[in-house]
Amino acid sequence: MKRAITLFLFFSICNYTQAQKLSGLSKKPGIQIECAMPTILSLGQSIKLKVKVRHNLVQEKTGQLTLALINHKTKKSVDGWFVNIFPFQYFTTIQNETFETEFPFTVPFDYSGSFDIEIVARVNEIKDSIHITIPTKKAK
Repeated sequence: MKRAITLFLFFSICNYTQAQKLSGLSKKPGIQIECAMPTILSLGQSIKLKVKVRHNLVQEKTGQLTLALINHKTKKSVDGWFVNIFPFQYFTTIQNETFETEFPFTVPFDYSGSFDIEIVARVNEIKDSIHITIPTKKAK
């Protein structure tokens, strides 16, 4: 009986902790980036990368959201080549509001290989980031 109660309490605590993680941000002050990333892009394709920043901060603070485009092979920036003209955007953490924005860029026709997308949201010492590699293909 004692073991059954111990197991019940253990699984209850694990389920509660997992539910907290799945429900978004925990009680600890934090921010979270949400973005639907493309799986592949065609040469010459223009995109508006839609990004949301969620937070659980009570005080209004200014944060910064950055997008960096990097050649996957050489690890060098391709922001200028991809016409990433708005790589930095500022936002204010208004309670119960999500910040939404777009980062427009175009994959050059003469680009070859994959590139990395790095998105970083920062409010003082609190931050979240996403890093993903996107392959390219020739346009039809």
